[in-house]
Amino acid sequence: MIKKTSILLVLLFSIYSNTVFSQNLISIKGKVVDKKTGEPVIAAAVNLKEIERWTTTNENGQFEFKNISPKTYTLQVQYLCYEFYSSSIYIIDYEKKEILIKIVPTSFDMKEVSVLAKNGGGITTSTKIESAAIEYIQPTSLSDIMQLLPGNIANNPDLSKPQQISIREIGTDDNTAMGTAILVDGAPISNDANMQTLSTATSMEGEYSTVVGTGVDLRQISTDNIESVDVIKGIPSVVYGDLTSGAVVVKTKAGLAPLSIKIKTDPKIKQLALNKGIKISSTNSFLNLNVDYLQSFSDVRSKYEGFERITGQVAYSKVFMDKTIPLSFNTKISYFGTLDKTKTDPDAMAADEEYRNEDNGVRLNINGKWCLKKKLISNLKYTFSVSYTHQESYQKSYRSSSGGVEAISLSPDEGENYGIYLPSEQLTELTIDGKPVNVFAQLTYNKFLNFENGIINKVLFGGEYRLNGNYGEGQIYDITNPPYISNNSSRPRSFREIPAMQNYSIYLEDKIIIPINETKLDIQGGVRLNNYQSTGLFTSKIGFFIEPRLNIQYEILNSRNNQLFDMLSFSFGIGKTYKSPSLVYLYPDKAYYDLAVLDYYTADPETQTAVFYSMQFNTENPELKPYENLKKELGMDFKIGNISGNITVFQEELTNGFEFVKEYQFISCYRYLTDSIPEGEKPDISTLPTENYDHIISYRTPVNNKKTTKTGLEFNIDFGKIKFLYTSFTLDGAWLKTKRTYSTINYPVLPSSASSVQYSNIGMYPAGESKISERFNTNLRMVTQIPELRMILSTTVQVIWFNKYYYPKYDEAPLYLFDKDGNITEFTQEMRTDPDYIRYVNEKSDDYYLTERMSPLFLANFRLSKEITDKMKLSLYVNNFLNYRPMYQYVRYESYTRRNPSIYFGAEIKIRL
Repeated sequence: MIKKTSILLVLLFSIYSNTVFSQNLISIKGKVVDKKTGEPVIAAAVNLKEIERWTTTNENGQFEFKNISPKTYTLQVQYLCYEFYSSSIYIIDYEKKEILIKIVPTSFDMKEVSVLAKNGGGITTSTKIESAAIEYIQPTSLSDIMQLLPGNIANNPDLSKPQQISIREIGTDDNTAMGTAILVDGAPISNDANMQTLSTATSMEGEYSTVVGTGVDLRQISTDNIESVDVIKGIPSVVYGDLTSGAVVVKTKAGLAPLSIKIKTDPKIKQLALNKGIKISSTNSFLNLNVDYLQSFSDVRSKYEGFERITGQVAYSKVFMDKTIPLSFNTKISYFGTLDKTKTDPDAMAADEEYRNEDNGVRLNINGKWCLKKKLISNLKYTFSVSYTHQESYQKSYRSSSGGVEAISLSPDEGENYGIYLPSEQLTELTIDGKPVNVFAQLTYNKFLNFENGIINKVLFGGEYRLNGNYGEGQIYDITNPPYISNNSSRPRSFREIPAMQNYSIYLEDKIIIPINETKLDIQGGVRLNNYQSTGLFTSKIGFFIEPRLNIQYEILNSRNNQLFDMLSFSFGIGKTYKSPSLVYLYPDKAYYDLAVLDYYTADPETQTAVFYSMQFNTENPELKPYENLKKELGMDFKIGNISGNITVFQEELTNGFEFVKEYQFISCYRYLTDSIPEGEKPDISTLPTENYDHIISYRTPVNNKKTTKTGLEFNIDFGKIKFLYTSFTLDGAWLKTKRTYSTINYPVLPSSASSVQYSNIGMYPAGESKISERFNTNLRMVTQIPELRMILSTTVQVIWFNKYYYPKYDEAPLYLFDKDGNITEFTQEMRTDPDYIRYVNEKSDDYYLTERMSPLFLANFRLSKEITDKMKLSLYVNNFLNYRPMYQYVRYESYTRRNPSIYFGAEIKIRL
């Protein structure tokens, strides 16, 4: 039987080999030159997109591909300081002649330079933003670049608070920001090990700035060293994981570039950046250097609240064996430091108060790909990244109590203990010391199969490993002078006690391109398996989660089968994605509750006595699951002459979002009676009588309790350039509907009491409270380029045609009440008006459920860039240059808001040497 099976396998492999490999393969040669000067471009990356065969140009700008199946491919060329080149070629036409490719330098005297975002052009819905567009909008952080996406709203630069990312939604929240992956040179920028909070068990928060439990603060990422940004909005390849909302793929600069000095200024921001790319001797290797410093103040008239950022990077890149099996090697070491600081006015009453959040870190990134061109493997891609950050959140503030002196417990253990009394006002200090370490490693193998019938098949397989740990000292403060006082208190904890997160994933994907007569069908399907918080190869603390993903694109029309459309294609995608909980949700702080069993204050240190009974509670949730998203979309891409565009309809269901909610417990406790204490004597608790009473305590625990539903339509239409006006017109926009459900599980609430006597019942309230937001907006972008003047100017007219939100009807009466014995009482209609129970009904006014529908809003922004010489460029911008800022009166309550950002302007000068 074994022998027959072996013969059958050999026969099948023989048929497979004859089908795939016995084609008439050809070789092609080409040359890449600078379109402006005609000089050869050395070390440019040349790629055949469909089969990912790549090489680099030699010292004469020449390249060669050997043993290529004679088909139509997309030929791409990429080189620093040049426009990305992409063209479809039938390579058999170039079997006996050289391909001449003229790439365009990003110089304003070249009419092909583009300063707008483009459709990604792949099977996955995405937007590509290249260096010329990034430079033209004069961004200060990654958040500013996102305004180029269809449907996003333009805003003035604002570095006064953390910036969170938003994709395909109105506004943002912690879960959707955390579910957007930010990848720089193939490796994620992780916020999963951020623990900069005083205590997760209480609602006490520091006054310092923090993004704990949410997404990456986009202010940390400098834009001056970015070569391109790809924003993946649709169903991503299985290569991308640990995400829900989408991915922002950032590629930093590598290659030869002149020394560039940029100086930027506007009313709130000052920035200096330097970049240089050096070719090392005669080898095919480069060294890139970058330094960026930025300073910003919230109010230039009162410089007590500001933000500073300094970044630097040294990058080395080289291609080995470029004539045979090219291996690219890129290694980058970067430093990043941010300081978010607030100080009080020296003339204010609380002159000594100060709040700051400081991050300093280093990151090592190694990545590349190896074009092996073997029968069993075509390409091998690798990425390794490790980063270390020292986070320090500091708070110096006055703690005051209107009730006079207060007693606190100092005990780290459970049980009865003596406390101390604190004065009614004290200057306190708090430091939270975090040292996150993030490790990422990924290896991806792919194989391309070319069949004689024109079918191209790409099989992709790979795996990745992630480690996120925090080795900081944690919360540091004087326990005899804590920043806050409460029965529901906190204790310092070292972050070193917290286990590191270890996730691994494996993935498999198949992409097939099938020519059908004069049409083409692309199918990409894959699956990703995640082991979140792995305790072994086949064991996990959280569990194993499978992500199936599918994209289909059918090009039904092209220039070969009709006379109207150069291209018309339809696409469909569906896929599941997951985001693992971060450390702050997996390992929350313990809850401490200090019950005062004796509070005998006499103002005499010899006799006053405070006794507490302290309790500890584990707040971890072993049932916590990853945040997940089911994405579905339909799309259409078209090109008719100079007009091209794309339209996408999508729906996303993001469920199991993370949140800290209150957990209640009934406890039986006691207190000492003080009536028998002789005046002027210290109490002897061993002789004091006690009385028992019931008490309800609460603490916060992490749960899966949020849901966000996104529905919408986004579009982008490029009408091309009107030559005699030197102007191109682009219209983009989106209709977005976002529903955020605040609670997807029933939740308990104890109504507040005006007296010290607590209620004996807790109400259990229904899930489903939500907010629905809806908006339709468009951006008409008019870009005028006059190559003879080396000038580009643009006007963006943004119109929000309608903007509304409302809260669907929600009954905020409890479903039932429960007491300490577990007795459940259904909450009836009669209880709503009963004086003993009406306090459990949190009834909203009728106005609360009215719809806020804002009228259309117009905004116009202007930008101008002028190259004075080859070595100098001056740019300026004016946002809302008409200063149109209408007032809107809310219908839900009597107040007004000013719409549109204020008029704002800035300028920068860039010098190249």
